[in-house]
Amino acid sequence: MSSTSTVPQAEARPKGQTARRVPKYPGIRVTCNGNQLVTQYIETRITEGGVFYPITPSTEGGEIYQQSFAQGELNVFGAQKIAVECEGEHAAQGGATAYSVAGRRTVNFTSGQGIVYAMEQYYHAPGKLSTMVLEVGARALTKHALNVHCGHDDFYAALDTGWTMMVGKDAQQAADHAMIMRKVNELALNPGMNIQDGMLTTHSERTYLAPEADLLREYLGAPDEMIDCPTPAQRELFGPKRRRVPEMMDLKNPILLGPVQNQEHHMNGVVARRNNFNEPILKFIEQAYEEFGHLTGRYYHLVTEYKTEDADTVFVSLGCAAENIEAACDYLREQRNAKVGSIHVNVIRPFPEAAIINALRGKKNVIVLERTDEGMAGDNPLARDIRVALGKANEALKYGGDLPALCQGQNPPNFPRFVWYRLARFSARAHSWRVRICHRPDQTQRRQRGSRWCNLFHSWHRPPVFRHFQRHAVAVAGQGDCGSFPFDWRLGNDYDGEKSWLNYWRFRQPDFRTESEVR
Repeated sequence: MSSTSTVPQAEARPKGQTARRVPKYPGIRVTCNGNQLVTQYIETRITEGGVFYPITPSTEGGEIYQQSFAQGELNVFGAQKIAVECEGEHAAQGGATAYSVAGRRTVNFTSGQGIVYAMEQYYHAPGKLSTMVLEVGARALTKHALNVHCGHDDFYAALDTGWTMMVGKDAQQAADHAMIMRKVNELALNPGMNIQDGMLTTHSERTYLAPEADLLREYLGAPDEMIDCPTPAQRELFGPKRRRVPEMMDLKNPILLGPVQNQEHHMNGVVARRNNFNEPILKFIEQAYEEFGHLTGRYYHLVTEYKTEDADTVFVSLGCAAENIEAACDYLREQRNAKVGSIHVNVIRPFPEAAIINALRGKKNVIVLERTDEGMAGDNPLARDIRVALGKANEALKYGGDLPALCQGQNPPNFPRFVWYRLARFSARAHSWRVRICHRPDQTQRRQRGSRWCNLFHSWHRPPVFRHFQRHAVAVAGQGDCGSFPFDWRLGNDYDGEKSWLNYWRFRQPDFRTESEVR
């Protein structure tokens, strides 16, 4: 269930803004799915080329773009576009990178195996100052079996490639991010991935707000427009002004781009990119968010916080799971008087450490939900990044630094140690997932209370808050065992029959069998 029933809204107005201001560009109501909103109403109207290869659930993106090209549609700047369907995702990404460094606004669409097949092409795109956008419908990678539905292991695999990454919790945010990321990429001279959940968002039919043509022109500007260079490094490369989308490959002004270098020169270039190109990106994102909010009335930030001001327990997530968590927080607050809240991470790269530290400051329990499980690693990717951020906040208290410090009593208990809650033991007979909710009890505790399990799913009646958790590994940092949470995880009679959430949230009785009995 969405927290908004018709047109999804972004975050509340900035603090201190009391009167509701009518935005200059409120949007045009359209009913479509996520792929259509992002492609038809954004990418076909602002870009000069789409280079892609179809793969579920992003196939629609390429199809819609190809149709726009075939119909001879111009973008909002009056320019023609090209559409190229390549022989595979690797070739598509190479072609998209080349077209973008030639000074053209470019888009690619991919998912799942398409991301990992093209992996080699991602690493060199930032170094060539590509500004392209890769529209991602996040999909599970084939492991023990093929799955074309939502998973985050595909873009997680590309976290270290140097691309900016934004994640939308619904199609409205994904479409808004398509514009915001484009602006940021062209300021930072860095490529980016705009991510929405495959199937759950890409194919979600709702009423959304499409941008006006004047908004696209005013907010983005034409790709050949001359702009002021926003950083000292860019001024050194281009002078005081440059083309909005630089023509790095220009036959009239040839340069050496992507040469072979030995160690000393290569490592100097790698290190120099961090402070000259990577570090300003978060500032550009915040500025782009603020400008977009002023024009549209839809304000975003590096993280979205929902009812976290007084929350003791917060859920941290990526993608559409946040919508369901917010609905659950509303219910738990109303029915259980539980102080729970939700944090959605809108920007995963560069990782917004300061925003995460401030969002988790003083929380008693932090539950990190991720749509993957890296079983050979100590933690899953988002949990690792959060652990590192909180560790740096503790170091800042003693040694100082750029990040905010966490004082005594502000650090979430048990951090940086995590308690892992695994979505394990699928019962095909009952169509149930069970989650272990004990705090790694020792043998004495195990004899006293056994191994506690609860069924999150029963038959096909899946509660909205948990229906997207099927592919989540869950990390929890908190106090003691499950009994210390402000709400009871052992879902029992309160959730049965007519008293079920939304009249169809149905759960089984809690299962207190020992681990051997469960086997």
